[in-house]
This record gives sequence, C-alpha cells and structure tokens, in this order.
Amino acid sequence: MAKLNRKQQLQGLIGPVYVRNLNGKSIVQTRPVNPKQSLGTRASASHFKYAVTQSNAVRLALHPLLQVGADPYASQRLTGVLHKAFHFPQGYQEHLTLFSADLSGLVGFEFHNGSPVQEYLPVGFPFSITESGTVQLPTVAIAPLLAALVPVAYKGAELALMVVGFPATAGKNVITEVVGFELQRGLPTTLALETQSFPTGTRIMVVAQLLLWDSHTVLGYKKYCNSKSFNPVQVVFTGVV
Repeated sequence: MAKLNRKQQLQGLIGPVYVRNLNGKSIVQTRPVNPKQSLGTRASASHFKYAVTQSNAVRLALHPLLQVGADPYASQRLTGVLHKAFHFPQGYQEHLTLFSADLSGLVGFEFHNGSPVQEYLPVGFPFSITESGTVQLPTVAIAPLLAALVPVAYKGAELALMVVGFPATAGKNVITEVVGFELQRGLPTTLALETQSFPTGTRIMVVAQLLLWDSHTVLGYKKYCNSKSFNPVQVVFTGVV
C-alpha cells in the first residue's frame, strides 16, 4: 500500500508497481515477481544440493590422499558426476541417494587431471564385494609403471589403495582401510587384497594413489615427490554391500 510521507510524496506499492522518491523525483518501478518453479526444477535443485553435500563428504573422507594436491576443478567435476547419478527422470517422486544411485560413472574419476593415474598405470582393478561383505581384489599382476611418462625424477614407486565405507545409518563414522604396495621397477607387481566385513547397505569406494619417492630421511622414512602439480588419485571401484 502506498502512503504519503512527510513531504507529501507518494511512496509504496500500488498494484503491480512500486513508487519511491529519489532526489525529489518520483520513481515508478515494476514490482518484483517471484517466478514459479516447476516440479522438475525444484527436484533438480534438490538433487544438486544433495550432490554438493555428498561431494564434500567424499573429499573429506579422501583427505589423506588429496591433501597434497588436486586440480582446481576437481570439486566441481565430482559434484557434476554425482548430480548426474542422483538425477531421476521428471515425474518420478523417488529420490536417489549415495546408497541407491548407480555410481558406476564415478569409476575412473581422476582427482588431478594434470597427473592422471591412468596415464602412468593403465590397468583395471577387478574389485568385488563378497557375500560376507568384504571388499576383495583377487591376485592380479599389473604391468610396470610407465616411467618415461612420469614428469618427476624418482627412485621408487608405491600404489596406495584406500577402501572407504560410507555407512547407510546416519551418525555412523566412515570406515577406511589403507593398504600400500611397493611397485617393482621394470617388472610386473602382484597385488591381492581382502578387507574386513562392512555392514549391509554400506557404500564402498576404492581409490588408488600413485606415490613416488626419491630419497630417505635420516630416520629411514621415504621422502615422497607428490606435490600440488603431481598427485595421481583415481576412483577404481564403487559398490554397495
């Protein structure tokens, strides 16, 4: 409702317009209208918000691997992959979650596009979830590291595999197991792994990190070469127990 102010000037709403005063002049503006969002638009916004939340949770769980470095757009790219997986066709009321969505599109995701694992170790890891709820990698021999493509000088290499279990029950802590394998230089390396049993409904992600080292400290610890510009980290498996 428009009213007269102390200067006898009209100010306020009159139907679809708003009257205000500026430097002694009356200004008439159209009233802002809140656009109505369709059901599909609201659902997409909800899915995106959920994707952002889960993307943050994944990166937090993988912090030990990512703290050295990831490319500047890794967060946005991860959110995009998850949003695509959580999106449900318009007209459906079901809301896909981290535990019900098909996240197979996440396998092969590189957290550092400048140093992808696939470029240096172009192999697949045949992980599976057993009936007892363990995550298993059967004995497999992987080819030697493609040393000619590695952009840094190093003396040795390791492959770290982090198995992350996101519990379906709210309030439960994320479960992680990390196993490292020394890679043979110029020779195939044999790998095998079986984890503890995870509760039914747990979302499993297995992430691989290539670690390079060039020397040792006085205490015998390895000095790693990974940095902000070189930190190969890739999702190699995901599934639900």
